[in-house]
Amino acid sequence: MAKIIKQIDILDKVCTTLKTEFKSTVYSDEVLEGFDKPCFFIKCLCTNIPQTKNITKKKISIIMTYFPKNKDRNEIHYADIMDKLQYLFQHGIRVNERYLHINDFYIERIGEEQDIIQATLKIEYMERIMRPHKHHEIMEDMQLKMRINEGEKAIWQS
Repeated sequence: MAKIIKQIDILDKVCTTLKTEFKSTVYSDEVLEGFDKPCFFIKCLCTNIPQTKNITKKKISIIMTYFPKNKDRNEIHYADIMDKLQYLFQHGIRVNERYLHINDFYIERIGEEQDIIQATLKIEYMERIMRPHKHHEIMEDMQLKMRINEGEKAIWQS
């Protein structure tokens, strides 16, 4: 059974991908001043929608905000960054032993001078709901004996 994917697993994968491709720092969204450019800020929003008592649908939005160096504030640089972001996340991301598909990918320029790039990845996937088992032992092995074809020619299997 696949390991449960946590938000931090997804954020870590996205941060590692950004750091590797752009060779820049990735900050959490709490940093408000004193950051070095070029850099990314990253934020994650999550919604759980229970489907059954054991399965939930997770909807994750990852917002990546890019601040360029002052000397790189031009159309060619913006186009290059947006193309690279689209290429990196166009199909999805591998997290642990699972592959998460990107449902939506939005990218836009924001800020007073339209000099900041903001991209949003939207991912939906199904996940197990972990329930705590208090004072119960987990069964490891089970033996089962079945009787098939009741009658003279009964067959036993185990």
